[in-house]
Parts: sequence; C-alpha cells; structure tokens
Amino acid sequence: MNQEKIGKFIATLRKKRKLTQREVSEQLGISEKTVSKWECGNGLPEVVYMEPLCNILGITVNELLAGEHLPIAELLYKLDISRLDLMRQLEFEQLKFCIYRLYGFEIESAELSDNGAGSLTYFAKANNQKYVVKYASDNEMNHPELEPKLCEHLRQHGIPASEFIPNLQGGFISIDENGRRFHIQKFIDGETYSYNEVPDFLFEQAPKLLAEIHKVLKDYADLPEGIGADFFRYRKPANIIGSYNNSLHIAIKNGDIENTKDIRDILKILNTFPEYTFDISQFTFGNTHGDYMISQLICKNNSINGIIDWTTACTHPLIWEIVRSYIFMAPECKNGNFDFEKFERYLKTYMQKGSLTSYDIENAGKLFFYFLAVCDFYGQYYQSLARNRSIYLDQAKLCKKMLIWFDEHIDELNIRLKSLATAV
Repeated sequence: MNQEKIGKFIATLRKKRKLTQREVSEQLGISEKTVSKWECGNGLPEVVYMEPLCNILGITVNELLAGEHLPIAELLYKLDISRLDLMRQLEFEQLKFCIYRLYGFEIESAELSDNGAGSLTYFAKANNQKYVVKYASDNEMNHPELEPKLCEHLRQHGIPASEFIPNLQGGFISIDENGRRFHIQKFIDGETYSYNEVPDFLFEQAPKLLAEIHKVLKDYADLPEGIGADFFRYRKPANIIGSYNNSLHIAIKNGDIENTKDIRDILKILNTFPEYTFDISQFTFGNTHGDYMISQLICKNNSINGIIDWTTACTHPLIWEIVRSYIFMAPECKNGNFDFEKFERYLKTYMQKGSLTSYDIENAGKLFFYFLAVCDFYGQYYQSLARNRSIYLDQAKLCKKMLIWFDEHIDELNIRLKSLATAV
C-alpha cells in the first residue's frame, strides 16, 4: 500500500468536504497531529479508525486502502483478498509491531474482545503467557494513568486486581503511533457473566468484595470526583431534556423505531420529574471502583478470581455504587423489575464488612432514580464511534426500563428504605 497516495487521498477528500484537520480529529477523538501525519504519508490510520474515517470522508475502507475511488470489479482485482481478512491482518501487524517496539517482545496471536464499552481490548499470547492489551476510551471519565498504581495498592491489600507490565522505559502507560494511550496487563483466568445473569455464589460474594474494596481505598490518595457537588449542581432533569431531544432526532433519522419509543417514554418522565434535593454532606463518599458490576468480575471455581477495569475509579456516594451493581446483576432487573427483598439482602451482605448511614439507605432509591434521569445513555450510544458501541445501547435499554420502574414505584421504595434505615 502506498502511504503517500493514501495520505493525499485523505487530504483531498477532507478539503472537498470543507473540513479542517482539527474537525476530523475531534470527530475521531484523536490529536490533530495524527491526522496531519496520515495526510503527509508518514503512517496509516489504525484499523480501529478506518471505518469512522471513511464515514466522515464518504468512501469505503477498500477505497481508503487503495488511495483512490474504485469500481467494484477493479477493487476486487487490486486487493485480491476480502476486506475483513485484510483488516484483520493489518490490525494484527500494527499491534505486533507496536508491542515489539515499546515492550521488546513479540506476540504470536491476538484476539479482539467484544466486551468493554468504548474501550478496545485484545487478548494476546507471547512466550507461553496470556496478556490483555487495552486501549481505554479517551474521555473525562477514564484515567488509565492512575490504574497501575491503584491496582498495585489493591493487590497488596488482598484485592485480586490486575498486574500491569512495564514497557522498555519502565512506565506502564504507552502511546502508539496514533497518539493513543494503552497498557498491557497479565491475563486473569476465569469467566465473566453477562448483565443480569448472576449465579447465587456471585450474588453473595460481590457485595462483600465491594465492601472490602471501599475499606482498602478509604485511605488511598484522592481519586477524581465522580458523582459529587458538581454533578448535582449541573446535572438536572430539566437540563438533560435538550440532549434527549437531540438523541430522539438521531433515532428518528436512523429509523430506530424502538429507540425512538424509548426516548419518548423517558422525556415524558423528565417533564414530571420530582424536584429532589440532596444534602450531599450526609452521604458516605469514598474512593470506589467507579464501574463495579457483573461484567468486571472474573470468576473461577465458584469464586471471584479477579476484578478488572479500574480506569473509571473515582469518588462516589458508596450507596450509588451498591445500587448500581445490584441492578446490573439481578435477573429481575433485566425485565425492569426491582426485588426489594433481594436488594435488602444484597445491602445487608455489604454491611457485614462495610458501613453506611441511615441517610445513605433512606435516600438510595431517590439518588439512583435521579441518576437515571439526568444521564442520556442513548446519546452516549449515538455519539460513540467504538466498534462495540452496542454495549452502550444494552446499558441504555436497561437503564430506561429501570427508570420507568422507579417512576412507578419510588414512593413505595422510599417507605421501605426508610423502614430499613431505621431498623439497621
């Protein structure tokens, strides 16, 4: 492939569409310098960016690789290989070269994981060892630079977190040719369960592990703020309506009938949402995993063998993470139901090792109801360019079902939580 020809082709199409390098880079979530490097012929776009770039430029991936517009017959003749096979081959060769250059060892094989919303994760083999190569989503919620040190602290205190591999410079965060950050960690053997498919042993072990994590992180250096004062100050139901209207417009334009209906149902709830206020000083805040749920727990022999994906570790009200983890685990929540007795058991199991105040418990329902209302999960799905962005849609649909349940049962839930808070 002629890199210089491809670069000129990208530049010509970009200018024809009256886009600047910065505008293209912003849509792809990369640096302007990276786009400039492509156009100068000093490197090819990585495979993960090829389809999004082609969508911006109005061409096919095959035309991008050829560096020119091609009729289908000529295209097949020139490539003499299927597009899918070619992209897989390119992807592996790019990854192989990058790891050898930065880590000094050669991977023998690599398989792309379908898990992890927004992130790009490979399972690689080298020297009879298995590794995880992860490109975390580059957004304000993710802090991969904090993850290696945090996981080392957790492992030292008995939490089965990931072990990271240093690069040739001794650092744990590496940067590839396109300016993307990634790291390599040792593979943790076991299996994960899908949303709302929790087995009995995990329903008992998960809240205990979460309590242990909160205790271990209590005196850890401050992590970034998650749900805090600014969240309640700027995230309000009335403020999110504009975002949902934009998502509704995209859903209608794309012909997504089911999403269109879901978003309209959410907008009805937002228009009559209660005016909740919280005394955030009374919540028990602390350092948390930030994304603790069933898909982050690796299990083996009916036990939790690892807890992964710490890029979103931050400070939250601890009760928020407890409610959220229950909702993504419990089978009944998949159909939009919330079993109070099961949640009470989950909460009491957590409190065998962790502590909460009566204010935490009494406001658990209202807090999560508020969270569901002020986050446009459908917008997150439509704005993502990740190849596995369907995970965002799965999360959006689950949260929509739970939002409807909370809207219909919040008063009853508040009464039961108040009674539980008094008893505890």
